[in-house]
Amino acid sequence: MTSVRPATEQDYQERLRRVLLHIDQHRAAPLCLDDLAAVACLSPFHFHRIFRAYVGEPVGRYVQRIRLETAAVQLQTTQRSVTDIALDAGYESAAGFSRAFEERFGMAPTECRKTHQLSLQVRTASLQPSQPNAMIAPEIRERPDTRVAFVRHVGPYAAVGAAWARICGFAAAHQLFGPTTAMIGIGWDDPKLTAEDRIRYDACLTVNEKFVPSREVSVQTIPGGRYAVFLHAGPYHQLITTYDAIFRDWLPRSGEQLREQPAFELYLNSPDRTPPADLRTEIWVPLQ
Repeated sequence: MTSVRPATEQDYQERLRRVLLHIDQHRAAPLCLDDLAAVACLSPFHFHRIFRAYVGEPVGRYVQRIRLETAAVQLQTTQRSVTDIALDAGYESAAGFSRAFEERFGMAPTECRKTHQLSLQVRTASLQPSQPNAMIAPEIRERPDTRVAFVRHVGPYAAVGAAWARICGFAAAHQLFGPTTAMIGIGWDDPKLTAEDRIRYDACLTVNEKFVPSREVSVQTIPGGRYAVFLHAGPYHQLITTYDAIFRDWLPRSGEQLREQPAFELYLNSPDRTPPADLRTEIWVPLQ
């Protein structure tokens, strides 16, 4: 009996990873308990208990939190109407969305947008253009769909090294590394909005269509299309400065509209062999 338990636990973890990815990709759709249980191949009766045990919060609260935190990002980075953002967050009306938003963040959506703009003026005024991460014009590139194997980390971005150790160890053991293998990071959450212990990050390696997911490693596809590609030079902990410049300085002046998917990071060199000041990271921002 004891020899079976680890495999059973890993199986549940893989099922729940599928559910979390499904929620990420279908935030605007109705996400009822029965449908999410079906994604996990579990009965609804057991699903909500297993979800809470593994994720640490009830499924309904998790879905609402992800929707509201995503909506907060849209309020701060786009000029879309509150009604449109509310509908995309799965709410039937702006009024219902506003009530839930105020309960979550302690302010109305319009106040969130206004306050953010005021703070932007302060931050922009204090920027040091001589710093190595000063904003430069991006390249606009097209890329195809990209299939990646990934390990999800939940917790502070500073602690993602464990996820990278897991996926790189798996890749080495299964001879997945090749001359074209790319290392990609997907950060689903803004650390300024999401509690540190709830931040989601996927450590990804590109794989071909022959790769089969396992209990240890899942698979997802990064959508292709138009991207604005920015080069960040320097330590990873300074990436937030470049993201701030992209979404607060470049985007409002660019005339571009974002697609409904997260940006991702393409790591051009390895922190194991490169001094922090010499690290190079491409930030790919999805555009319509």
